[in-house]
Amino acid sequence: MEQRGIIKLALKAGQTLLLGIKLQFLFLLFTLAGGIVLGIFPALAASAKIILRRIVEPADATDSMFGARRNTFAALYQEFRQFYRQSFWEFNGIGYIGAAAVGVLLVDLAVNKAWLHSPMIQYGLIVLLIMAMLYWLYAFTIYARYSLRFWQYFRQTLIISVAKISNTLAIIISSILATGLLVIFPMLTFVALVPLYLTPVVCFSYQSCRHVEAVMQHAAE
Repeated sequence: MEQRGIIKLALKAGQTLLLGIKLQFLFLLFTLAGGIVLGIFPALAASAKIILRRIVEPADATDSMFGARRNTFAALYQEFRQFYRQSFWEFNGIGYIGAAAVGVLLVDLAVNKAWLHSPMIQYGLIVLLIMAMLYWLYAFTIYARYSLRFWQYFRQTLIISVAKISNTLAIIISSILATGLLVIFPMLTFVALVPLYLTPVVCFSYQSCRHVEAVMQHAAE
């Protein structure tokens, strides 16, 4: 029998929560497999890749009340592991360069505030820090969607991050709402923290990618 109304909504919510729990477990498993330091960035990239695929590729006829076959733990594990291995060294490079940039800017801000006291330097560093934070809002989706050379990911991320500010604002707002949800339901922190934050990030940054792609296609015509 075909589920409708509140029953269909409840089943979809349950399937989504179950998928989130599986992704959270895989993220923790592969982060630990990489010794945390080398595991966290590729595990985040693999999580984003799976979320993006679920957004871009609609579910097929294999759906049941327990979800699609591709969302079984065995299928998810194989998919996660494949992209984790493919992205391991490259995304560690991308991730730690981005993290180092944020760290350097924070140190520079502290140095300027403590000793230099230059408003011009302070404003410039703040602008650069905002750009670095925007980079992190889009880096995972850009890496999951495109096959580029190493340094091209940085350029593509910066271009798309400023292409449609409304999507960036939507990411920020959804992250605030996710934080509020975690305050109300703290148990989600342990079972679905990463998917809860990554899903809106991937969803809205993907819309920015589509926007830039459409503009480029129109310009080419």
